[in-house]
Amino acid sequence: VGDRVLQGFVQTCLDAIRPYDDVARVGGEEFMVLLPRADPDAALAVGERIRSAIASTPFAREIGRSVSITVSIGISQFGKDGHTIDALLRAADQRLYRAKRRGRNCVIAA
Repeated sequence: VGDRVLQGFVQTCLDAIRPYDDVARVGGEEFMVLLPRADPDAALAVGERIRSAIASTPFAREIGRSVSITVSIGISQFGKDGHTIDALLRAADQRLYRAKRRGRNCVIAA
């Protein structure tokens, strides 16, 4: 079931982003969405679109039951939050955990 949920999660993310954006797995249940040329407002809008789509999508229905999940999202920006992937991931991770502390199922951009 876990693999089906992860596959559905990725597909839902791909359906919510622009054709030139991308999704990559960072760790077990952590993913990053790359949004080239997206300003902070656009990134926040995409994050909200993903969050809403994930919360309203039943996953793993093909196995005879559905699984509901939510997502907490932390947004970072190249330049403002650093110039290396490590710095960007660190900033996004800090915001992700802030979203979790706020009750989960939300997007934190700053």
